[in-house]
Amino acid sequence: MKKSLLIAFILLIVMAGAAFAQGADPNNPHDLTPEQLAQAKEIQTELWCPICQGVRLDACEQKVCQQMRDMIDEMLKEGKSKDEIINEFVDQYGVVILGEPPKQGINLMAWLMPVLLVLVGLGFAFWMSKKWTQKKSAPAAAETPPQGPGAEPNADAVIDDDYLARVERELGEDL
Repeated sequence: MKKSLLIAFILLIVMAGAAFAQGADPNNPHDLTPEQLAQAKEIQTELWCPICQGVRLDACEQKVCQQMRDMIDEMLKEGKSKDEIINEFVDQYGVVILGEPPKQGINLMAWLMPVLLVLVGLGFAFWMSKKWTQKKSAPAAAETPPQGPGAEPNADAVIDDDYLARVERELGEDL
């Protein structure tokens, strides 16, 4: 009996040690409240990795991103607001950490230029399609050679007549 009680006690100590060895929740290592945890996730989705281009902070596996996530958790525990945390990271890493340029100042051009270029391209395509589909309107007097006695033949008509005569002569030689 003493032996089985001793084995049970040893097993209890070993199991308790294993339970304490697990540590804190891996999804919440800094023991944040559920509100703080949700706000931390929101901030992490708004910030981008300063090293990897196009990877959000919450998805990046770089060591610097893990440190940044820890910093966000610590700032939230200190009571800082979302805007204060984001502004602190912008001061430290620049606007590149936001993943998109702010819609103010010279950065506004990054938002307006694509729209402006599309509108200019559509306007140019419309103008060219109108130009290509219009019939060429030449004066009617230039199309028909002058007729009647004493009328001078049109220079284009003379060139066309010479060309046609030469084509007929060459075709006649080949037959």
